[in-house]
Amino acid sequence: MGGDCSLWVRAATLQLDDGQWQCQVTASNYDVQDALSSPPAALAVRVPPQTPRILYNGSHVLPGQNITVPAGGRATVVCEARYGNPPAYIEWYLEKERLTAWSQTNSSEVERPRVWAARSVLELGATRTAHGKQLSCRAHHPSYPSPYYRDSYTMLDVTFVPEVSIVGADASSLASLEEGSSALTLECRADGNPSPYVWWTRDGQVIATNGAKLIRAPVNRNDSGIYGCQARNSLGTSDSVKIEIDVKFPPRVTWVGPDTVVEANLFSEVTLECKAEGNPTPSYQWYHNPNLSSMSGHLDDGYPISSTPQLLLHNVSYNQHGRYTCIATNHIGLEERSHQSEAVTLNVLGPPVGADTSTAHAWSGSEGRVQASVCADPPPRRAAWLWGSLRLDVPSHIGRYKTLEPNNINGCYRYTLLISSTSLSDARVYVLHVENERGFSSHSVALTVHETAHVAPLIAAALLVAALLVLVLCLVVRCKRKRDSVEYKTDDLDSEKTVLPADAVYSPRDQPRTAAMRVGTGGPECVAGVAGGVGGMGGGRTGARYSPGALQVRRAAVVLQPPTTV
Repeated sequence: MGGDCSLWVRAATLQLDDGQWQCQVTASNYDVQDALSSPPAALAVRVPPQTPRILYNGSHVLPGQNITVPAGGRATVVCEARYGNPPAYIEWYLEKERLTAWSQTNSSEVERPRVWAARSVLELGATRTAHGKQLSCRAHHPSYPSPYYRDSYTMLDVTFVPEVSIVGADASSLASLEEGSSALTLECRADGNPSPYVWWTRDGQVIATNGAKLIRAPVNRNDSGIYGCQARNSLGTSDSVKIEIDVKFPPRVTWVGPDTVVEANLFSEVTLECKAEGNPTPSYQWYHNPNLSSMSGHLDDGYPISSTPQLLLHNVSYNQHGRYTCIATNHIGLEERSHQSEAVTLNVLGPPVGADTSTAHAWSGSEGRVQASVCADPPPRRAAWLWGSLRLDVPSHIGRYKTLEPNNINGCYRYTLLISSTSLSDARVYVLHVENERGFSSHSVALTVHETAHVAPLIAAALLVAALLVLVLCLVVRCKRKRDSVEYKTDDLDSEKTVLPADAVYSPRDQPRTAAMRVGTGGPECVAGVAGGVGGMGGGRTGARYSPGALQVRRAAVVLQPPTTV
């Protein structure tokens, strides 16, 4: 006989109803062992646990408090959810990343044995990237309202030595910094906990700045150097991050010398030097202008001679006197910048120097000129022409002889002796004697006198040669014009030779006059000749007439037959 042994528990309580229940049926009598008992059924009276809480170093972390741990260290954090039945299940999250707990234990509360304390332990390795992130402990329990869990939060405060970086400095902007026109703003960005103190250095020396920012507007050449950025907090000092600032500026010649006027002895050695400042380092170019009278200073008046800061002149001569100018040049970006120095005047001092011997020519009966040139500095103070037993100072005259004041061209002097009504007896050697404060020199000039009678044949021969050249030129031009006046055509290009009848080229009324045209594979050829006109007369037309057949020939090999006799 069966029956329903169900039990309905109303208003269950933890103390009375939580536990295992068993249904038992007693024996029908004492003699029959027919008692029955069901397997035990567990009745769990759910009790929601308290809101979970986080503990660090044995202390409860209150809301708003942080967990401070040095970077590279490890922190043991505990989350507990107490007084729940059954025990809660606990999870850990760093932001949205789920972490694996080291362990979770469930134990009965001492004062209330029927409820449980769930305890989860997390071993957390602290890194710089974890600084400022939220660490949460989540307790799951079916007695909680939906979504059946509760969270507890704290923030990670990871401490570390600062690290720095420089921002605002790209390579292109740093490469184009120019004095007076560029501005520079750099920031030393420090990442450290606790918050670090930041400072700047230049070439190892601490400089005053606007906090973490370095501002130079506009930049100047003194701002160039190696800049360093560092930061410090209670944990230590960062490494220095360095950057090079190189401010460009155009060249400027600061010194040229040894002086603005340099005097040197003839055949000695002279050194001129040019110094300039600029960034990039400038290059140098020396220019020489031998014209001392030119005061324009334009480089067009001179010519380049050296591209070194020092100009070394060996064995100087008079043709090296003049004005020397130094040009300093550099490039900023794509632009060339330059600066010109003050001119250095080089005066070469010495005795008169010139050609030892020279020649001159004159015609009998005409005026003769005997000339010699010398260079000297200081200028010559005395000069005279000597020949035979005569001496004629400069300037002066005697009889048919006259000496002129010398022409001065850049420190060189041209002396002239004029001889009127030159005769053959004037053919001799004339000596110019020149003297200045540094010495003297003598220069011989051999005069050759030509007879006038020999001049006429020479002039006649020259005129004859000129006339022959003109005649030959006229013949060449005339032949070229006749050759260019013929146009050739053919339908079969370069196929075979074509023989034209004579009247295809020549008019029956004309005979060839001054030239005949031969055309072959080698091209047209002009052949000169002489012939009379029709009837023995010299008249007639000057050019050949061409029939339509002749005008059809083009680039074909043509052989002209003699004209047909009518």
